[in-house]
Amino acid sequence: MEEKPLTSVFFHFRFKFLAITAIFFLMWVILSGSAEFDQFTTTLQFKLLGPFFIGSGIFYLLFRKFPFKCPSCNKIVSTRKNWHCPNCDKTQGKERYLSDKCVHCKQMLATSFCDHCKEEFRL
Repeated sequence: MEEKPLTSVFFHFRFKFLAITAIFFLMWVILSGSAEFDQFTTTLQFKLLGPFFIGSGIFYLLFRKFPFKCPSCNKIVSTRKNWHCPNCDKTQGKERYLSDKCVHCKQMLATSFCDHCKEEFRL
């Protein structure tokens, strides 16, 4: 019998999208620079650097706290719990975000379980 692949909630995609956006914005600023740095500091690109990276940091903190729906039962799943690491077979000992690395083996969590229906899904 063929196993169905786990459904995904694209939790890690939030952070990858934010990182890619920051990298492309930084490349745009660097590649559109000017010959003189003092001229560059008066351009719009330079003035947008600070607010962009401050906004990116705020979005990172918000994205990891924002709950998502279970793909099986469509109920809200918390992103902060005392999760069990499948790599080292240990629990975290306290509530941690699903986006954090394991305290013991420093590996990121790839799958999680719904608190309501106990179904496994990919992050």
